Amino acid sequence: MNLTKQQATAIFGSGDALARALGVTKSAVSQWPDELDKKRTAMVIGAAVQAGKSVPPGFVPPAEQAVA
Repeated sequence: MNLTKQQATAIFGSGDALARALGVTKSAVSQWPDELDKKRTAMVIGAAVQAGKSVPPGFVPPAEQAVA
């Protein structure tokens, strides 16, 4: 399952914010295809998790509950 560019942008609120989170230019993000490949999807999800952003359901497995 891969993100769309629209989903990736929505996670960060703008293409500019997405580009900053990934350390790339806004121009680079604007050139992405509408359907992201696995590498770009993984980059976006990883950056979102690190930034504490919500991601679409199914992209991050639920955390295992700690055993007491």
